[in-house]
Amino acid sequence: MIAEILIIVGLIIGFVFAFMHIAAVQYVTYIALLIVLIGLFFKFFVKKYDEFERGIVFRLGKFNRIGGPGWTIVIPFFEKEYQRVDVRTKMLELFIPVAFTEDDLRIKVDGTVFYRIIDPNKALLNIDNYMSGLQNLIQSETRNLIASLTMRQVFARLDALNDLLADKIRHATWKWGIDIPMVQIRGIMPPEEIAVAMQEKEIAAQSMQAQKFRAEAKKVVMEAIGQGAKSMDDRAMTYLYIKALEEMSKGSATKIVFPMQFMNAMKGFGEGMGMGTGLSAGMDVRSAIDAVKEKISSA
Repeated sequence: MIAEILIIVGLIIGFVFAFMHIAAVQYVTYIALLIVLIGLFFKFFVKKYDEFERGIVFRLGKFNRIGGPGWTIVIPFFEKEYQRVDVRTKMLELFIPVAFTEDDLRIKVDGTVFYRIIDPNKALLNIDNYMSGLQNLIQSETRNLIASLTMRQVFARLDALNDLLADKIRHATWKWGIDIPMVQIRGIMPPEEIAVAMQEKEIAAQSMQAQKFRAEAKKVVMEAIGQGAKSMDDRAMTYLYIKALEEMSKGSATKIVFPMQFMNAMKGFGEGMGMGTGLSAGMDVRSAIDAVKEKISSA
């Protein structure tokens, strides 16, 4: 132990002697000290942010500035990095298991919401948890939008629903520093009990939802083809209505998805249309479907 101490003391004395009498040792020492000081400065004073990152910097407990991208000097004890924020556009799943239309029909909605933080200061300081707030806002605004439209209007405005919903959400999130570049509704599905009840003789007795859906289908078809609908039964009208909705969703980013019971209930039914079980002789099935599509679109 004593030998080690003597060695250390000897090295220190030798270094001091060399430093005082040899210029090269002085230069090397200064360079080494400079490197150490620079390293300590970058470790404790400099924060590095990537291109997609921003940092909230507090000074003496108050918001001072947004750091990044690149290097930002943060003075220890007086300043601190409160939190880092990713400002890239992100996706949030939209799923509404139950949404009621204005005419009290229930539908299921799923899609994706794209969002981007444009003001990290507001996103972190104006709301406790912006992710939770954004999710709740999306849910409520989607339900409110669906509730303001009838079933026919929902089907007729498939392409416009995305823009309408994005505007509604964006109007509320600007105060949180969050932008909504795009909303993409992927699918709209009517309730399955409608399809189940369609297979029963007494639709109204089985399901109020099915009754309303059938009444809407009957109303639209009668308005679309006029006199030609008088010879049709309710099932024929429902078939035309469903086929028109299916074709309206083709080529659209938003799809109308019917439960399997719909297709099973209506399977093969269209083959008899126009041959004594549905349309009058003056109109074929194709023309009837086109007329119903035009009527729905004009809603």
